[in-house]
Amino acid sequence: MAGSPWDAAGVEVLGTNDFRDGRLERPGTYVVCFGAAWCPVTRRFVPKFVARKDSIAASLAIADVTDNSSPLWDRFRIRITPSIVVFRDGAEALRVDGRRLIGITEARWTELATSMRSR
Repeated sequence: MAGSPWDAAGVEVLGTNDFRDGRLERPGTYVVCFGAAWCPVTRRFVPKFVARKDSIAASLAIADVTDNSSPLWDRFRIRITPSIVVFRDGAEALRVDGRRLIGITEARWTELATSMRSR
């Protein structure tokens, strides 16, 4: 997705066209952070998210939901950014929803990574 506020993040940036019928149009395992550039909690979280890309056996990406009218908000029931959804061969497998004013804590992020290894 060209011109995204996340282009410099160092991971793939996904947009609406990368998803179809509630599925990610990518093979393999993807850990996707749904994030909005206007959200200060998301802006603080993204560097921590990207820092884990070498320690997780999956591709990391950011689904840009900066536009409040993005259909991804409803399609994936995103209520708080950041929220993370793990997709395996396109299907939603795991998720960690952000918490208001907190986002995703290090403990919840570690818990997700552990769950990914055990499944």
